[in-house]
Amino acid sequence: MTESAQDQAARDDAHLRSLGIKPELRRTLGFLSNFAIAFSFISVSTGSFGNFGVGIGLGGPAFFWSWPIVVGGQLLVALVFAELASHFPVAGSIYQWSKRLSNRTLGWFTGWFYFWAQVVTVTAVAVIVAFVIDGIHGPVGETPFLDSPDPTGITTMFTFVSLATLVVTTLINAFGVRLLSILNNIGVATEILGMFVFALILLFFANHQSPNVLFDFAGAEKATNGNFLAAFALGMFMSLFILYGFDTAGTFGEETVDAGRQAPRGVISSVLISGLVGVVFLLAVILAIPSIPDAMAEGQAGGFPIATTIIAVLQTELVAGITLGELYLFVILASVFVCTLAIQGAATRMMFSMSRDHHLPLGSIWGRVNSTFRTPANAAIAVGVLAAIPILVIGPLGGFFMSIAATGLIYLSYLLCNIGVLIARFRGWPRQPAWFNLGRWGKLINIAAILYGGLMLINIGVWNDPGLFGDFGGDGRLFTNPLIESFFTPFGQKIEGLPKLPTFETLVLVVLIAGAIYYAVSVRGRAADVEADVATGEATIG
Repeated sequence: MTESAQDQAARDDAHLRSLGIKPELRRTLGFLSNFAIAFSFISVSTGSFGNFGVGIGLGGPAFFWSWPIVVGGQLLVALVFAELASHFPVAGSIYQWSKRLSNRTLGWFTGWFYFWAQVVTVTAVAVIVAFVIDGIHGPVGETPFLDSPDPTGITTMFTFVSLATLVVTTLINAFGVRLLSILNNIGVATEILGMFVFALILLFFANHQSPNVLFDFAGAEKATNGNFLAAFALGMFMSLFILYGFDTAGTFGEETVDAGRQAPRGVISSVLISGLVGVVFLLAVILAIPSIPDAMAEGQAGGFPIATTIIAVLQTELVAGITLGELYLFVILASVFVCTLAIQGAATRMMFSMSRDHHLPLGSIWGRVNSTFRTPANAAIAVGVLAAIPILVIGPLGGFFMSIAATGLIYLSYLLCNIGVLIARFRGWPRQPAWFNLGRWGKLINIAAILYGGLMLINIGVWNDPGLFGDFGGDGRLFTNPLIESFFTPFGQKIEGLPKLPTFETLVLVVLIAGAIYYAVSVRGRAADVEADVATGEATIG
């Protein structure tokens, strides 16, 4: 580390102390590593592989236009978060921001919701690793790979690969942020180059559709009684399920050099570059689909038409019998693994941050920094164990379905944070600008972000009930907000008589009730934390 970098790190640590936080984590990340972790959390390749079928199956090719809409909406949120990251580059991101600018109750519930959403998302992405390996490996004789026995003979390869992924990512997250950043940097370079290369190859050599197809619902609207908006709202879920997690650049602020500048840059850059990569790649894939009806049918059946399309149209053989299309799966595998790493890293720092404030059960354990690696190793292990529980209890597929509701929980957390920040703005925040600031545009962008987040949350919260929601509550909602009874089978046993409850609302209610009980018993009324910010002249508003 150069002398100037050491001086900057010292100033960063002084900023932390002014916020009442003792600098303990190893500060080694630069802008590229900070950006890479946020970009890996978003992971366009992971999200598109897992959710493209939902988009095209329920919305037809016209679902493509949901991507720029969601990119634009999330950019509004990212601008607000970038200003917060510049003021408060602290582990725990939206929990810390909400706590410091609104009040501790709103801040705690924002963090509580977000933490559990991240844990379940770690579960889901580990499961996607198994899906990708299944696509590469193929069946074992006549038995599907994921259904075949694992090496121990105890369970299936589906469960084994998912859990093995969590073991590896937990060890890496516990071992050191430097190793995490190196792997993320490699994964991001692979993902960006790979997706652009495949997109260009598809556009130039495997184009099967006219650009006019991008304005075609291809009959998807029939499932919503001819209501094109309802069909588009369903297709939008592919985009909603991908573009979040950019606040991760802020949550790694305590480990970033010159965090007040680099963290906000990481927040905004991760959204913009993900948006660019996504628009080029999705455009190329849709135009390369040989048969739109077949791709839609595969998506409606729960398949992966994006992988099917690329493998089918890119049959050029490279080495060892591997085709260009099959190489795509290896790129996806690297991206999904790195995505699991990044999300677990973010969840670990959320758990560490809340525990450091003594705001989680057994916080003295999870809020401890490993003296050798200078990482929140205990929290990393805890997140790995928590993420494994859904796989063990309701199976990998059940854990994947839970992530649908977890996405809604993340949007809810973002909305709560934005509301808290807007309240602070009307009370005069910020009195002193940080390096990145929205100036007089702050309130307008904040309000727009809240309106966008509210609309998206309404869309996520609609369930299968035409009597209540009309065309918007059709059968497609069984994909986007499935009923708990459809997959909740603890240890493989179906529970008869379960009420037909939508997963998202059920998860919110369970997390809310559990959180309210714990908050009332252990958190409410505790002594105030030291929260003045000498570096920017701010004091606590809440």
